[in-house]
Amino acid sequence: MFFRRKQNDDVVTAGAVYEREREYNLTEQALVTWVGNDSFGIPHVRFRVTVPGFDEMVDNRVLATEVFQERYRLCSESHAA
Repeated sequence: MFFRRKQNDDVVTAGAVYEREREYNLTEQALVTWVGNDSFGIPHVRFRVTVPGFDEMVDNRVLATEVFQERYRLCSESHAA
């Protein structure tokens, strides 16, 4: 039996907005601020998380690109910078 990782052909770019559904019917939005490799050559995404309607809920995060793509989907209203 062979297992394959989910292939995600979407290229994550700085300025793009992604989103994911959270508990209590909240949608978290992630504005990508940087895409690059860490010191070990692993691709990472740096992004700013907001929850629309809750201005005080802002956080800066970093995830490996593969993990980011598993958790977030490109927002249909996204406009790359």
